[in-house]
Amino acid sequence: MGFLKKALLGSIGIKTYQNVYNRPNVNPPAGFVIRGMKQQGLGSKWKVEYSEEDQLNVRKSFVVSSSCRSMNVGGHIFNIDWP
Repeated sequence: MGFLKKALLGSIGIKTYQNVYNRPNVNPPAGFVIRGMKQQGLGSKWKVEYSEEDQLNVRKSFVVSSSCRSMNVGGHIFNIDWP
């Protein structure tokens, strides 16, 4: 039982580390607002939620991984910087 407890605590520690220190910096183009980011699983994939400034009640999203440096959404480019 001790091994499973240590493995569980270790995985929680890794998840917390990734949430705090490996979070991408997403720079939206003019006219867009970042609404939130969530990590997907234990990997380096992040779901980025955004809205247009004139339509804040509509949320859209895309997923980025650590190999992604920019995302083109409808002709608008979101720049992504990783730590």
